[in-house]
Amino acid sequence: AGNKELEPLKYSKVATKVLVSRKKVESCIQGTTSLLCHCLQKGENVALVLKDLGVLLIEGKKVQMKFYHRFLERLSGKENLEKAFVQIPQLLDMVVSPVVPVASLTFSGRVIVFP
Repeated sequence: AGNKELEPLKYSKVATKVLVSRKKVESCIQGTTSLLCHCLQKGENVALVLKDLGVLLIEGKKVQMKFYHRFLERLSGKENLEKAFVQIPQLLDMVVSPVVPVASLTFSGRVIVFP
């Protein structure tokens, strides 16, 4: 809906940023995408861990993103983030600690860790 154009992922740009080969980046992304697609086709629940960002939880028809506090802090600044939590306490439900076992976030299903 909305006639949005998709822009292809620039593997070379990602490879340069993370200091690995383009082939390795492409293989990693395609492998993770393939596994995620396979799980979803089978109707499995999935927790996709995105390093330094957070966890994407897919359970049945419910999709929820939980972010690491440090990521949100880098994005908005510590002071702004604290103000947001005070003004909208429900935002705390979208935050997860990186030390929490990911398996505890999903009722049942597979945990995929994206490097």
